[in-house]
Amino acid sequence: MREVFAYAPFRKLFFSNLFSGFGQGMTMIGIAWFLVETTGSAQLLGSTMFTSAVLMFFIGPYIGTLIDRYSRKKMLLVENLIGFGVLGVLAIWGFFGEYTEWMLIVIYLTTTFMYQIHYPTQSALVQETFEPKHYNSINSLLEIEGQTASVLAGAFAGILLSSYGLHVVIIFNAITYLFAFTLLSTMTYTFTLEKEAKQSQGVAWTGQLMESWRYIRQKKGFLLFGISALMPFIAVMATNLLKPVYISQTLQEGVSVYSLGEVTYALGAVAAGLLVAIVVRKMGQLVAMIVNTLLFAIAIVVMVALPYGWALIAAYTFYGWSNASVRLIRQSLYMTVVPKHQMGRVMSFFNSIGMMMRLVLIGLFTAMIDYTGAGIGYLVLAGLLLLAAIGIAATMRYLLADAKAEAAVATPER
Repeated sequence: MREVFAYAPFRKLFFSNLFSGFGQGMTMIGIAWFLVETTGSAQLLGSTMFTSAVLMFFIGPYIGTLIDRYSRKKMLLVENLIGFGVLGVLAIWGFFGEYTEWMLIVIYLTTTFMYQIHYPTQSALVQETFEPKHYNSINSLLEIEGQTASVLAGAFAGILLSSYGLHVVIIFNAITYLFAFTLLSTMTYTFTLEKEAKQSQGVAWTGQLMESWRYIRQKKGFLLFGISALMPFIAVMATNLLKPVYISQTLQEGVSVYSLGEVTYALGAVAAGLLVAIVVRKMGQLVAMIVNTLLFAIAIVVMVALPYGWALIAAYTFYGWSNASVRLIRQSLYMTVVPKHQMGRVMSFFNSIGMMMRLVLIGLFTAMIDYTGAGIGYLVLAGLLLLAAIGIAATMRYLLADAKAEAAVATPER
């Protein structure tokens, strides 16, 4: 990790993500809490998340083709400019008037759109720019960076929201986007896939998408593994709807519990970034994936069985650890087995599948939790995580065999 962090382009990527992620995190906490508290119901937040998932499901595959067609650095710069422009205008409005529901929805959709661009683009850039031997270290450092931003967001969101209001949080987010743009624009980067990109420019984006689908379908076990390995992340996204309702209505606690849950989640994920390599060395990738998926499910069940604020705060530590561990192992495996010129499309394909699953869960939870309580929604997620562990156990060995073959080809014989 020290060797990677000594490399100036990586440091610029690291710190640009840190600042923009900090602002994004506070905005998402503020919007979610504001929508639930002001309406007294999960309906508006759930409907907003549902609409976001529908839009991202259709937009995601097209974004994947753009990532493989254009400079990954330029994609990240455009993302930050869009975030700065939209949030900057809406933040200024907040100093002169009250936010209406449609404005809050626009802020939520814009931030979600940023996520949809950012993570597949970042994965493709890392795979393209850095050596395979550094993938594990880079992914771990970026996980630590992302969760450090979440810790800062959780720690400051409650203070800023209660003391200054949502408009201050939003303008802070807009400024962090501008800072990230400025820093990232100085990063040394060469688009190494220009030849492949030019060859694909005459091909419609639907054709490029079908090419990635054929690749996924032909690789044994890849589709089921990709869906199963996404389940911890999907569970975390679904809890963005469940959590404020569970805290406000079931636990009858305030925003401080919400923020502390964000902090402990991030601390668990930071710990995973630091220690997952050791865990993988001792357990192996397959066992580590299965154990962490099961650990997530167990933590959910225990949290629901103990309806107290401290139990939720403690449980989110395990959520952060489990989700980050699974994601890091998955990311490094994908970077090893997926061709560089298809990375954006493959990542966006699975992101769209994840969006579809989130769409179903958000629709289900929005319809039921005002009647059943958010605890039942958490238990549904625990059941899906158990199924995901079975899917990983059945398919991951095929990808590990491919990764071993790729490593053998890349290593010259002595």
